[in-house]
Amino acid sequence: MLYKGAPGALYALLEGNTLDLSQGGAFIKIEDYHSFKPNESMELTFILPSDFTGQDTAIGLQGSAIVKRVDRLREGIAVEFVDEFRQFKPTTMS
Repeated sequence: MLYKGAPGALYALLEGNTLDLSQGGAFIKIEDYHSFKPNESMELTFILPSDFTGQDTAIGLQGSAIVKRVDRLREGIAVEFVDEFRQFKPTTMS
């Protein structure tokens, strides 16, 4: 899930699929990729399914990122994390 919007403003909730993931950033394929602009800030929640984590329920990890590239060919965005992925905060999933 991506939360897009200026600080202090309402956020738009968007969903995408993570294709590449590292400690420093990710590439996210998203239908609404054309609405993003380089250097735009966002909040991300990565949802890790229970079969991936071995837990009883899905786990969410939240953090901030900055759009580095909008890729029309791959229909997605490249983001750089403000903090490394391992520092993202866990969140409960309902």
